[in-house]
Amino acid sequence: MLERGHAIGEPVRTSGGSFIKPLRRLGLPPSCWHPVHSIRVIGPTTDVAKHYRKARGCVLDVRRTYQWLAARAVDAGAEIRLKAHVEGAINDGGRIVGVTVRDSFRGRHELRSGLVVDASGHTGFLAREAGLRPGNERSAVGMELELHAPGYDQDQAVFWLGNDVAPGGYGWAFPVGERRVRLGVGVVRPESAAEPRVLLEQLMKAFTTLLAPGTPASPIEMHSGLMPVLPPSATTLIGDGLLSVGDAAGQGSTLLGEGIRYAIVAGRIAGDVVARSHGTYTRRNLDAYPREWQRRMGRDLAISYAVNTRICTFRDDDWDRVIRRLDRLTPTQAARVFASDFKPRYAVGALLTDPSLVQSLVRAAWRQARRRS
Repeated sequence: MLERGHAIGEPVRTSGGSFIKPLRRLGLPPSCWHPVHSIRVIGPTTDVAKHYRKARGCVLDVRRTYQWLAARAVDAGAEIRLKAHVEGAINDGGRIVGVTVRDSFRGRHELRSGLVVDASGHTGFLAREAGLRPGNERSAVGMELELHAPGYDQDQAVFWLGNDVAPGGYGWAFPVGERRVRLGVGVVRPESAAEPRVLLEQLMKAFTTLLAPGTPASPIEMHSGLMPVLPPSATTLIGDGLLSVGDAAGQGSTLLGEGIRYAIVAGRIAGDVVARSHGTYTRRNLDAYPREWQRRMGRDLAISYAVNTRICTFRDDDWDRVIRRLDRLTPTQAARVFASDFKPRYAVGALLTDPSLVQSLVRAAWRQARRRS
C-alpha cells in the first residue's frame, strides 16, 4: 500500500460524521467514534432537534479509524510504504501492470503488480488516466476547525442551513469527545462561489451562542478537504489490471458528504472479488465487484445525488420548508434520511423535500431499479 503522506490518516480531510449501526456491522470498534444523542438543524428562521436515547449518529476519530484499518491490513500481510508518491500507471497494451513511484527511501522506481487499486481520493487520477471516470466537474469543498470548547454539549451534532451560512452547502458542529468539537463549512463548486474560510469565520459567531456562558473556544487544528460530486453512473469501477475504490470512484454520499464507511464497504466487496479472481485480474473476472456494489449501494447513492443537485439551488425559504417537514418526521425517519438510507420501506423520508424533489427521487430510484434489472 503506497501512502503519499507521512502518516496514515494525516492530514485529516473530513469531519468524520457517520452512523453507529453500519460502522458496527463493518467491525469498527467503539474506540473509533464519539456517539451523539441529538441532531439539531438550524435554518434561516427555523430550528428543529431530534433526540435519541440510544445514539444513532457519531463522529469518527479519523486518524484512529484509518490507522485501525491500516493495522488490520498489516495483520493480513500488507506492506505499507509511507511518503510514497504514485506518479502514474504503467500501461502495457491497454492493461495496467503497475505504477511508477517516487518515495523517500527508494527514489523513483517502477512497481509491477498484477492488480492496481486506485484509492487516490478526490483526484482519482489513475482511474481518470485509464478512462474509467470523468474529471471533477463538481466538487464539495470543506474547511473546519477542531476547537477546544469545554462549554459545548458533547451529545449534540448541529447542522446550519441557509445562504448566509453556506450557499449551496451547510455548516456543522460535530463533537468528538475530550471537550473538542469540529466546526466546519462545506459548499459545492461550481454552484457556489463562496469561500469556506470566510464562511467559517462568520459561523464562529453563531457557534458561540451554543456554548455555556463564559466558556472559551479556540482552535487546536484546521482541516480541509475535497470530495467529488459525481453521478453514480459516471464511473466505471474496473479495467484490466485496475479497480478503483472510495472517493477515487465517487463512492460517497453526496447528500451530507459522508465517504469513509462507503469506502470501507467498497474495499471489502472489492477484496472479496479480487481474492476469488485467483490472480487473473481481467474486467471479466472483476465484474462481480461493480455488480455487488450497485446492488448494495447504488439506489441510495443515486437518490443522494438527485437530492444534491436540487438542494444546491435552494433559497432560504426552501431550507425553512425542508426543516419544517423534517420536524414532522419521527427521530428514526429523520436518522434514515441523514444516513442516506432510502430503502423503499423508509420512503417516508422523501417528505423531507418539496414535491419537485420528490419527483426527482422517484425518477432516480426508478432508473436505479432498471439498471439492476
